[in-house]
Amino acid sequence: MSDRLAVAAAHVDFLPAGERAGLLTRWAERLHRDHESLARIITGATGKPLRLARHEVERSVALLHATAAELPRLAPRPLELGEGGSAEWHRLPCGPVLAITPFNFPLSLALHKIAPALLAGCPVIWKPSPKAAGVAEAALAHLHHAGGEAALVQLALISDAEVATMAADERLGVLSFTGSATVGRALQQHARQARVVLELGGNAAVIIHQAGAALDHATSERQEVARQEVAQRVAWGACANAGQICISVQRILIPAADPHWRSALIAAFAAMPTGDPWAETTVCGPLIDDAAVARVTAELAGVVARGGRILTGGTFTGRTLAPTLIDGLPAADPAVRNREVFAPIAYLLPYTTIDQALTLVDDTPFGLNAGLFTTDEAVINAAFARLHVGTLVINDVPTKRDDRLPYGGVKGSGQGREGAFAALDTFLVDKVLWRPGT
Repeated sequence: MSDRLAVAAAHVDFLPAGERAGLLTRWAERLHRDHESLARIITGATGKPLRLARHEVERSVALLHATAAELPRLAPRPLELGEGGSAEWHRLPCGPVLAITPFNFPLSLALHKIAPALLAGCPVIWKPSPKAAGVAEAALAHLHHAGGEAALVQLALISDAEVATMAADERLGVLSFTGSATVGRALQQHARQARVVLELGGNAAVIIHQAGAALDHATSERQEVARQEVAQRVAWGACANAGQICISVQRILIPAADPHWRSALIAAFAAMPTGDPWAETTVCGPLIDDAAVARVTAELAGVVARGGRILTGGTFTGRTLAPTLIDGLPAADPAVRNREVFAPIAYLLPYTTIDQALTLVDDTPFGLNAGLFTTDEAVINAAFARLHVGTLVINDVPTKRDDRLPYGGVKGSGQGREGAFAALDTFLVDKVLWRPGT
């Protein structure tokens, strides 16, 4: 374990910045050429539907290119200080990085940590989820063929105790973790000098406002089509990859005065393509393992015991849960408010005023993403001001993500930001060469 850090520390600032950007570009090109094989490795390891696995590889390629494009930000900046003389502001690598990544996006979430670290000149020790170790091995093989030394990204299939020890090592520059709040906060306590970036999940809500989807002045036929389109998008946001996404829709707030939304959402959930992850049309595949099935089964039993009504779904075929829509529980119920379900399950919450809806959305320990369907700019402005989230998505689901934007949360959802532009600062330290005037 200590040898890994020694190797990483010896390779800090391993190439000139321009050559590091070139390495990322060559890695992206290799991943692109082998995209179908990589997608199939992801599906085989995690059960992610193949169409979504392909999209993950495409995103990963784009992320590498976008990160390489940030190269100009590493150039020294000359400063003329008048009587104070002159100075050069340099941005240098902060040291070795420990990157801990989950199974649900085994390639793209890893590259969100690894790509900016390598551009900054920081070697990485990568601990992937054991459930997706084959994905990590395939990705690193392409890095090596692109010209990257083995020491630049070391694969570390190590124990939790070894991770804690490494986190406490004073040579570590950055600890970047995506996973459960319990594990992430514990690692944060171990870290001594390392910067800590935590992505700890969410409990994303979407508000369907009465003016949403331009329904107010549309014909009744157009209103129904628009309602179905929104409902289908919300169902996708709740059920894609079996809901095993940190920004998956878990709470759906609908106007109590409009009964049509309930039936539209029930139909959309029931129609979501579900089952075999190798089928080209599947969106909702299996949960990751039998332990996840047992956890979700217990959660559903508790929900029903407390008065929750399963409107559609709720049954397993193997490890695949039929997309499940539930109502009848108050917004303060612990399953609704306090937990990240990580399954294709969402709760319907009727509201009477937009003020009430915003209060309900914000009443959770999490603060990652939220969605709002509306054409009312006043409502958009009020929601953006009031909701404690990292991103508010307008007229789409919170499950939507663009890797060029800063990504991360507040409250219990973690600290720090990822994204091609935002993440680079995490791995850099400022150093000044100053020549004072006489």
